[in-house]
Amino acid sequence: MQQYKTGDEIGGEYTVLNVFGGANQSGMGVVYLVQDWEIPRPIVLKTFQGAGDEGTRCRFISEANAWISAGAHANLVQAYWVREIGGQLFIAAEYIEPDEDGRNNLSHFLTASQLCPEVVLLWATQFCYGMDYAKSKGVVAHRDIKPDNLMIDKAMTLKVTDFGLAKSINTNAVSDKRRWWIFAKKREASPLARTIKGVAMGTTPFMAPEQFTNARNVDHRADIYSFGIVLYQMASGNRYPYRINQQAADVTAEFFRAHSQQKPVPLESPLMPIVARCLAKDPNRRYASYNELLDNLSTVAKKLKTKLVKQTQVAKEDEELYAQAQSYVALGNKDRALDAICKYVSQYPENACGWTEKGRLHIERGEYQDAIIATRKSLELNPYNTHSWNNLGILLNRMSAPIDEIRKAYATALVLDPENTAAMMNLVGPLVLGKQFTEAAALTAKAIRLRPSKPLVLEKAEALLREVLNEKNFAAAETLLSSWTKARPSDANAWHNFGLIALSKGDIDQAIQCFVRVLDLVPNDNFAIAQLAKLRSPGNSDSHPL
Repeated sequence: MQQYKTGDEIGGEYTVLNVFGGANQSGMGVVYLVQDWEIPRPIVLKTFQGAGDEGTRCRFISEANAWISAGAHANLVQAYWVREIGGQLFIAAEYIEPDEDGRNNLSHFLTASQLCPEVVLLWATQFCYGMDYAKSKGVVAHRDIKPDNLMIDKAMTLKVTDFGLAKSINTNAVSDKRRWWIFAKKREASPLARTIKGVAMGTTPFMAPEQFTNARNVDHRADIYSFGIVLYQMASGNRYPYRINQQAADVTAEFFRAHSQQKPVPLESPLMPIVARCLAKDPNRRYASYNELLDNLSTVAKKLKTKLVKQTQVAKEDEELYAQAQSYVALGNKDRALDAICKYVSQYPENACGWTEKGRLHIERGEYQDAIIATRKSLELNPYNTHSWNNLGILLNRMSAPIDEIRKAYATALVLDPENTAAMMNLVGPLVLGKQFTEAAALTAKAIRLRPSKPLVLEKAEALLREVLNEKNFAAAETLLSSWTKARPSDANAWHNFGLIALSKGDIDQAIQCFVRVLDLVPNDNFAIAQLAKLRSPGNSDSHPL
């Protein structure tokens, strides 16, 4: 099958904006982000690699139709159609745009820090809502529940994707360095692996025991098992519940033994009893339904003195109305966007995502009073949306609210999502106003470690550096530049400044190292040459030989 690249047209109708997966990058699927100029927003087209025999094609159509039949729901990524284009099968689906930190699935939120319990409960609840709805539409099992298939949109809403498109196990899977497990190098498959190949579907670290041997006959309880693995990850800071021998000759057999025989490693979390029941080896001992799982999640929420978000079922045409609002924003038509979202919230006043979008639109239009009303309404309905708390902080700042209120809004955004770099950078402003340079430098240093190429982070880091240098707060400057040079080792200006800070401290060794690094990057940098000449001159009591 043809592998398209950015700028190509698929069937003369869909222009490729981006490509995910493909040859030497993913096991089976290829995903194209495309623009159809008759539709005001991008969609994704998914297909499989290689030509595929008739059985593969029939299975793809069957599984795609299973996804389409799941219908429109706030916690499902909607599939629109499946068809053949240019001799190749594609399924079209909703595109979940990444946030400004480039995140749009659960894997992105598991990378570095432990999620707060309220967010874990939010996403677990939304998972149950979406999966129960899909089950009511005849979807027997997803078969590939994992963080990559749990999308997170800009309203911090979880949406399940890729129904039925579980790939067959590749027993010779290569290392995937983005994950916390490491697959073995290519080896001869064991008898067990050869036995199960072709009848098992899914991703081995998340598969229920019965899924290894009879995947086609599993039901929703296999998905509940897989979600138990995901729930453990969310509650533990991305740890895995089983002990896996990374050097095993056959990694598939190793995971099969873990899922079939091991007990999960105990976890100090109020969610551990729920995880344990999800991970029962016998399907009959797991939760019999998503509502039963929701009941237990509600019990934990009460113990934590919080509550689960309510489910709001939205008609398909109204989901389109919400999507239209976002599309009009992308097209720069804020009037039509606001008109669409106002219709949406009038029909679904209990749906937080509509109020979040309405508040954001009012911010962009400079209508701050309307924006703050909509944003507060969104937080009343869902107080766990980090983006809404950040927006509230922006609004309070623009409306000259007390500094403590502004800081609290940004700080709450960071409690819910410790890697929200927009909230970090927004919080730096109030910290600087309060002369809290140490805290501001530490926060900016963290942001630059997380997003070293993000323009907003670099802009704020440069402004903060100027501020702390004017204040002669060299300790704060050193905190910032230490992370800066590690995260951006080719940034000559950062090494320049780090060298000057070292000089101010009298640390000649460090100053020399910094200016040598500058010359490695910019060999004709006259300032660095002059500094090194002075530092290494015989007249310098702390001189070093050339």
